[in-house]
Amino acid sequence: MSLEEAPDTLAHLYLNTPNNSSWANLGYWKDTNDYPTACKTLAILLGKKADLNSEMKVLDLGFGCGDQFLVWQEEFSLDLSHLTGINPSRVQVEFTKRRLDSIPGFIPKLICAPLDFTLAKLEDNSVDRILCLDSAYFFENRIRFCKEAYRILKPGGALVSAELILKDSQLGILDTWFRNWICTLSSIPFQNRVTPDSLSKILLNSGFITGDFEFLEEFVFAGFANWIRKKTQSGQKEIPQKIANKYRRFGEFLGGEKIRNYFRFVLYSAQKPF
Repeated sequence: MSLEEAPDTLAHLYLNTPNNSSWANLGYWKDTNDYPTACKTLAILLGKKADLNSEMKVLDLGFGCGDQFLVWQEEFSLDLSHLTGINPSRVQVEFTKRRLDSIPGFIPKLICAPLDFTLAKLEDNSVDRILCLDSAYFFENRIRFCKEAYRILKPGGALVSAELILKDSQLGILDTWFRNWICTLSSIPFQNRVTPDSLSKILLNSGFITGDFEFLEEFVFAGFANWIRKKTQSGQKEIPQKIANKYRRFGEFLGGEKIRNYFRFVLYSAQKPF
């Protein structure tokens, strides 16, 4: 399947050219201006927050095209036979299998199915970590997800996420409408639009013990915006114009003033008590 046949699910591959990678997160840009490096760094930060090790059973939700699997294997000795990935995008799952199945040691279980449907089938107390790398804000219902995550985790296990959330700020009618419009365009469901305060309450009400939220937007939004501006500048031949225009507009928003009042990018761990 060509990229043009699935622009909504594989268009991010254009962002990785000419590198042999398929990252799709916003990246962490503190010490780099290279997209794959920024994406890998964000994956490592998530792995450190999760205290990943070789003994853990891990569930990766919304895994994209799976570049983080090999990063976690290399950086934290994660045993990929203990990893399960769930992604509702058929084209992304098929792409991941084709790209990574031939790599020695790549033996995670990859599931293509709606998240809610699949989580409901998983056993109680069955995994050590649930990881969400720049993906949780696309889930359908945050309250239902957190309750299911709590049920699935073993005592002492943790839900660890790096994600975009709404900022706790008082907005006027027009700004509220505009932020909701941005969320809708970005496929962020209404029942999953959380702020730091509401997210913390949902996690606590689900039974989790929460630590401090780490806010990373200083090294996320502007870095991606600056890079995407250069990547999609006039004269670039590697990205089709329609897709380039879409990413350019997104980059302009991330690099603008309104993003500071509307959104934050958070890294956190929520533990299920022993």
